Amino acid sequence: MIKLNLILLVAITVVVCVSAEVTVKLHHGGSVLGEKKSINLRESYFSFKGIPYALPPLKELRFKPPVPHPGWDGTRNATSHGPVCVSPGYIISSGAFQGQEDCLYLNVYSPNLIPDEKLPVMFWIHGGSFTAGSGNSLIYGPEWLVKQDVVVVTINYRLGLLGFFSTGDRNAPGNYGAKDVVEALKWVQNNIESFGGDRSKVTVFGESAGSALTHYLVLSKMSSGLFAQAIAQSGTALSPWAFQDYPRTKAFQVARQLNITATTTEEIVKQLREFDDLEAICNITPGLLTLELPRGNTAFTFAPVVETEDSDEPRFLVEPPLTTIKKGTFNDVPFILGQNSQEALYSVREIDLFPDTLDKYNNNTHWLLPYEWHIEPNTDAADDIIYNVLDMYFGGGPIKNKVDYANFNTDRHFTYGLAKTVELHSAKQKSPVYYYIFSFDGVMNYIKKIFLVIGYNGAMHADELGYLWKMMHAPAPILPGSKSDITRSRMIRMWTDFAKYGNPTPKIDELITTQWLNVQGRQEYLDIGENLVAGKEPFYERVEMWKQLDRKYN
Repeated sequence: MIKLNLILLVAITVVVCVSAEVTVKLHHGGSVLGEKKSINLRESYFSFKGIPYALPPLKELRFKPPVPHPGWDGTRNATSHGPVCVSPGYIISSGAFQGQEDCLYLNVYSPNLIPDEKLPVMFWIHGGSFTAGSGNSLIYGPEWLVKQDVVVVTINYRLGLLGFFSTGDRNAPGNYGAKDVVEALKWVQNNIESFGGDRSKVTVFGESAGSALTHYLVLSKMSSGLFAQAIAQSGTALSPWAFQDYPRTKAFQVARQLNITATTTEEIVKQLREFDDLEAICNITPGLLTLELPRGNTAFTFAPVVETEDSDEPRFLVEPPLTTIKKGTFNDVPFILGQNSQEALYSVREIDLFPDTLDKYNNNTHWLLPYEWHIEPNTDAADDIIYNVLDMYFGGGPIKNKVDYANFNTDRHFTYGLAKTVELHSAKQKSPVYYYIFSFDGVMNYIKKIFLVIGYNGAMHADELGYLWKMMHAPAPILPGSKSDITRSRMIRMWTDFAKYGNPTPKIDELITTQWLNVQGRQEYLDIGENLVAGKEPFYERVEMWKQLDRKYN
């Protein structure tokens, strides 16, 4: 009997792990060789990894828009990921880096290559501060999504200096990483039907920097017609970290850091194209924990930027995001936007690692000023803002509580920019806007666990990812029927229903117990916690304070 059980166990293991090769022909005539991979005993999907969508952006193509890949003769192996893009150590910049410049690859996962009806497509843009990350299945395993009959696409795009450097003029207009995303969307339009996908039902979605890029796609005419819906998870173009000011000044700073002697932006770009020390390029962007204070309350080194009118290239961003939103000249599509309830709980860990953080803030209260408002310290405006911030978050001061500090950072980096985006879009567009707060705190809040944020309630930045993607090195499987399992099922169902119908809750049942109403003037939102709870105007008092200060001083 024991022997029989062992034989059955081996047989089951073989069935679950087996994969079969499969070939798909692309629009240029060449083919890709992928795999049929099992999810369980009954379900499987088709996996195609490492498909190039643009030429390697090397030498003269560095700091240039992506060039569509011309294709190949015969069949290309697509059973492993392509190289990731050049990026530094994300948490601690220690001189180490990973990736290659030859990195413009995407991955396609499909439940059915020849469905009766073409399937909705979900196009994922990874986060990582515009500096790190990839679309690889180490983190973004597609199994749970494809089980819901959607085709999933994940991508790499250029990062950091190589993806978002700008001279503020025609010599290096910027936004190369964003233009990579657009090029990948064009590839989807040309090819996704060969994988069973519907090119007219593409939903772009992303998290953090990928969320901000998702919003930028909504704002950019360059991406018009390339997608039908959008989901922005924890970041918009109005997030203070998501927009680059003074690119020309930064360009000369970068040149000095790399010991490039140049007096013009043209010469800087020429020498940067010849610069081959990728480690030095990566070290331009410090890791999170090697930043000087006020850590996180300064702009990212590299981010999207307005491109000047004299540019010789098609422009991804022609004016400030706020201008486009107020004018209403964006892509009017159904739009989900949201954040996690305690985005900046990483601030608690920051204080654990750097115990003098709060003392330094108390001695430098001008660090509480919104840097993107360009308020001069020691002015009446600065004093008024600091007074209101101390009163709202810290009981008038001094700053001494970790959670209060985390709440301040949550609102500065995420909540107010998101609330402002939701308010403006819902007023300007005809398509529905859906607003959410993800507050569930369970065993799949992996980022919180990675940061060792123990004993604090709520969902931290990126914690929702564990409920959408099957992460390769995640802890043991979740118990069926547990709260975490139910939350995962709800997230997957709402996100994929939105991709299918443009409505995240078209059907109310035992799993989806509450209708998610679109925003209609009172910031209607859905709290995704242990239960689904409809509400209005999340974090009202805190948001209202920032709104009043914004009107007065920005």
